[in-house]
Amino acid sequence: MERQNEYEANVPRTGRQVSEVRDRILRDWREANEKGEGHPDVQSFIRSVAANASVTNEDRGDVRAFWSYKSQPEGSSEVVEHRYVAQACGESRGYQVLEDSPAGRRLDSYHLWEPQVRRMLTRDFDVPSKEAVDLAPEVWSTVSRRYAEEAKGPVVVFAADIGEKSVLGKDELPQLLAHERVGKDGVEFALPAPRHGHLPPEIDELIADDPVRCQIRMEDFDPKETTPKEFAQKLAAVSVPENRRAEHQAAISRLMSADSYPELNEPRGPDRAHGFMVAVDIPDRVPSQRPAEHLGHGVVNPVPELARTAEVER
Repeated sequence: MERQNEYEANVPRTGRQVSEVRDRILRDWREANEKGEGHPDVQSFIRSVAANASVTNEDRGDVRAFWSYKSQPEGSSEVVEHRYVAQACGESRGYQVLEDSPAGRRLDSYHLWEPQVRRMLTRDFDVPSKEAVDLAPEVWSTVSRRYAEEAKGPVVVFAADIGEKSVLGKDELPQLLAHERVGKDGVEFALPAPRHGHLPPEIDELIADDPVRCQIRMEDFDPKETTPKEFAQKLAAVSVPENRRAEHQAAISRLMSADSYPELNEPRGPDRAHGFMVAVDIPDRVPSQRPAEHLGHGVVNPVPELARTAEVER
């Protein structure tokens, strides 16, 4: 919470704070050109930071941490972005964290996601307005892919559900899954998966298993946008560990048997059960909460204690 509050206090909202960001970018751009880098405009300079600056903190170990969106961890009175949980663990456990690397720190200090900064880039540096808007997702995608490429072995992920448009879902995990030193068996989740009430517990437990979880996106089983059969097609394309293959096939069969999620959770007789129990709630995991917009990272994972209270009240 201290890290989050400190960062929020420095987000450029006032004219003075935006001017400080402008001066910082201008100073760094000039210093780069004095070294002979020759960036003709400020946006090319910022892109060069994402493409070339170091994505490794030399004072940390080999394990790289990745994060997505936010949650209300047990013991916390407020929602905390997972980046700050990752950074706290990075400091105490020696994890690499992108935002603590030279490239990440510099890009982070430019606050390129902020509307006031985007307007400043257009006003003071003649960056076309659309390019100013597109610059943040472009450079963070570039630097995030480089950060994932530098993994030397297993990684730790701080996330609940994973959005397909998030940096983690779109850029980092695909790179890690294809990485010869990581792969699906080298991805460990530090936070529990949310309980998805529209899925039978056995299917929900299967997609919460780390090697499966890292390949699934929240959009794959969105109850408002998908059907069980559509989710079955997504799940069929997922590579699962040997000890999960029977459950994987049973889950696909169960999903293919229903046209809607309510039908999927109807009580089933022995002839249709496919080895699954009748759907029941799991008290220590909670329903996924998908925000209206999730262009940055994932979904909120509410605190388990609140979930237990809600279970009693129901």
